[in-house]
Amino acid sequence: MTSDGAYVPDQDWHKEGERLAAIEQLWDPGTRASIEALGIEPGWRCLEVGAGAGSIAAWLAEKVAPDGDVLATDLSTRHLDGLFAPNLEVREHDILNDPLPRARFDLVHARCVVEHLGRRALERMLPSLRPGGWLVLEAHDWAGAGSYPERRPLERAIEAELGLLTRSGFDRHYGRKLAHELETSGLVDIGAVGHVHIARGAGPATAFLRLTLESLAPALLAAGDLTQRDVDLALANVDDPDTAFLSAPMITAWGRNHQPRTE
Repeated sequence: MTSDGAYVPDQDWHKEGERLAAIEQLWDPGTRASIEALGIEPGWRCLEVGAGAGSIAAWLAEKVAPDGDVLATDLSTRHLDGLFAPNLEVREHDILNDPLPRARFDLVHARCVVEHLGRRALERMLPSLRPGGWLVLEAHDWAGAGSYPERRPLERAIEAELGLLTRSGFDRHYGRKLAHELETSGLVDIGAVGHVHIARGAGPATAFLRLTLESLAPALLAAGDLTQRDVDLALANVDDPDTAFLSAPMITAWGRNHQPRTE
């Protein structure tokens, strides 16, 4: 996402591909539904910022074919190496520092980007919208996450993760701000929707919790935020099928460039 020192998950971690796939499994259906509701059609030009493992970029390429195209960007493209479509370009790119084509895209989409990088990332995307083009942003709001029965080790671990990320610029409540951020950016036709998952432990829907904790555990231990016993107890909670987990809501918000189309 950025080379400016803001937190970025370790792209070299041996399970990072699995972690990105877990994110896609949780949130792709909601992302696709929101974009389809905006009327995406063949011929659109699309930009996917922070493309991760590329599932949405690949889907967009199918939706806009044969005459439309997709540019998928990320600071590291190592997890995009397997993507191929004749109308899909993958580009290594830092959204905070590298230029983007101006007034080119009918749709610009970013998921789990602005919650790490903030409003500046949003502002960097705006000039790339064509007249009438849509900006679609997605971010978590961690106030809604929880478990039943209450699992204190896991909740303590999640709070430690959020604290670590916050020290690196992460905003755990950015999701609730999205619609307002788009409105104050001068976009029109603002809308937003939230998605949550309720899942049992040890299932596919809890893989994101496990893999994120495993990924951040070395940093949490080094900072003294958790002990190894804390980590082990939290992972045991995640793998407990008698526990139900309420995910942090994923908020999807959209707005349109108010300039009229010229075609």
